[in-house]
Amino acid sequence: MPIIQWNIYIAEIGFIEENTSKLRPVIAISEPVGEHNILLVAPIYSKKADHKLKGDIPIIDNYKDLGLMRPSTIRLHRIAPLPFIDLKEQLGYASTEIQNAVVDELKKLFGLFSK
Repeated sequence: MPIIQWNIYIAEIGFIEENTSKLRPVIAISEPVGEHNILLVAPIYSKKADHKLKGDIPIIDNYKDLGLMRPSTIRLHRIAPLPFIDLKEQLGYASTEIQNAVVDELKKLFGLFSK
């Protein structure tokens, strides 16, 4: 299985508010684990957020480098487990800058601080 952490994919993501699912870009924030190859992903929204939430990472200038069609926001508070098989297509790869931003925001989101 190829290394997929930090890749940007299209995946079928469920929505709590609507009890539906949609194809949406996601960033893989873990490698697949276990018998069913489950990984953690965070959805990427192209709709401009009305206000920044804890764990939001805006992608403004380099969105095309990630394979995205427009400026977007990674929403870490919506991290979800997803079977590897549900990843539809790879769009791109997150830069080191985006990777570091994800790690930093996850630490804040979960209250984890390095000593």
